[in-house]
Amino acid sequence: MGRKFYKKPHNWRWQRFYELKNSQTSLEQELEQYHLDKSGGHVHDMYWNNLRDPLAALNGYIPGFHCCVDCYYSDIGMGSQEDICEYNYQRVYEKVISQERTVQKLNIGDMLPWDSRLQELQKTLVPGNQIEERLHSYFKDLNNLPDTMDKTVEYLRKAIGDLSNIEIIRKAVGPEHGEFIAKWCSLLSPFWLRGPESWTPESGAHILDHLFTAYDVPSFLNEQWFPNHNGGFGRDYIPFKWICWYLIIGQGGSLKKASEYFGWNISNKFQHFLKDAPNTDYPMESCLYAEIRRLGGNQQDFMRIMYSRSLVIDPTERTSDEPYHRFWKNTVIWLIRNRESISDEESNLIIDWALHRYTEATRNGNEAEFTWKGRTVNNVLAASEEYLASRYLPSWIGYQWEGHYWDWTFTDGKDNTWDFVELTNGKQLYEEGRIMRHCVGTYAGRCASGTSAIFSLKKNGNRVITIEISPKFRILVQCLGKGNRRPSEEESKVTKQWLSSVCSKDL
Repeated sequence: MGRKFYKKPHNWRWQRFYELKNSQTSLEQELEQYHLDKSGGHVHDMYWNNLRDPLAALNGYIPGFHCCVDCYYSDIGMGSQEDICEYNYQRVYEKVISQERTVQKLNIGDMLPWDSRLQELQKTLVPGNQIEERLHSYFKDLNNLPDTMDKTVEYLRKAIGDLSNIEIIRKAVGPEHGEFIAKWCSLLSPFWLRGPESWTPESGAHILDHLFTAYDVPSFLNEQWFPNHNGGFGRDYIPFKWICWYLIIGQGGSLKKASEYFGWNISNKFQHFLKDAPNTDYPMESCLYAEIRRLGGNQQDFMRIMYSRSLVIDPTERTSDEPYHRFWKNTVIWLIRNRESISDEESNLIIDWALHRYTEATRNGNEAEFTWKGRTVNNVLAASEEYLASRYLPSWIGYQWEGHYWDWTFTDGKDNTWDFVELTNGKQLYEEGRIMRHCVGTYAGRCASGTSAIFSLKKNGNRVITIEISPKFRILVQCLGKGNRRPSEEESKVTKQWLSSVCSKDL
């Protein structure tokens, strides 16, 4: 029993990332360092970086399988959902620009012939003018391109006007991403607030802001237009959900109102806090930050949730698992309310424990739903540390063996009750070693083979001494207290009396 079996990991290697109160670095820098040190791929945005349909939450599509009507073919092995969606969008674009009017050599700022149909169409495209409903209607048609291809092409030609506008966009963006941005700007041309011909480099505005926005948009949404925004991994499409947000916010719309059309889970004041969200490559993190702020949290609460990863979700996605959403929200609120009473390390332990309790209740079915009602910090910490220890139980924890029937209860002249109780399985040994802070837990093999017998001596119900006996010779091998301390005179006297009265009486 000469070493400590369990030690609480006080020195937490990630704790430096959460010291935001006294930190001189920005939240964006903290997140950048967080991702560098975490290493590995970030999968949290796989859903919306690959899904092509902003109506997925409403239509109940399965992530990774459905993105539009044509994705049926991906399920039967004829192609991936991205291949088919990209094929349809490319067909639309090629049909739109197939006319000879496209100007290949155009100087930005040159006067262009203007299509009167575009002027007439844009009279209604003012900031906040039913942008949510119009986006919803447009994407409903876009998701059925095989049936609406000709209609969509004609609609886009009217919205774009003179096709030289596409050349302006290409040149304004530059050679690296010009064609990419021009394609998707063309696809979303019904939502232009200003035509490309009125943009000049001297304005200081990016061509995308010139086309689509009348109000400031969070930085992380601006970056969703570009193919290499996500850690250098290129893609040949734009994530439509986040581009919809870009258009809605940039044109004075309401995400809350849009959620009624698109099936998103947007709460009151969420959009207010989103404008202060960190500029990150992963939109989910910005949404998570805004929701935590909306619930009353701060940057420290956000980074605690980020570190655990167990609660890193996109809170704006509507889920059919209502109990989990309720659990997530109540857990975040509990952590926020008790922020000052727990450390960063303890927050991580508590999240792991709570998620375990929730999943166990869900798996068993007959258990009541996990709730935070009435749970104090002290009780939760005790349960969390116990759960942490149980995750690292050794392989011999399930060992069992026959006892020697040497248990004994004795009351001394001072009315103290002494109990000698034999430990007959690995779990009991583990608990004895954990509480007494010594290595008796590793003696399971010796007990199971009959080499040793371990007894716990309790005084008035409290553990005081752990005793090892040689069953073959019925002699005392070692007798130590908490932390391997030597027994007191009183404890030694009672142990000798037990040895002579019980263990050795049949010799």
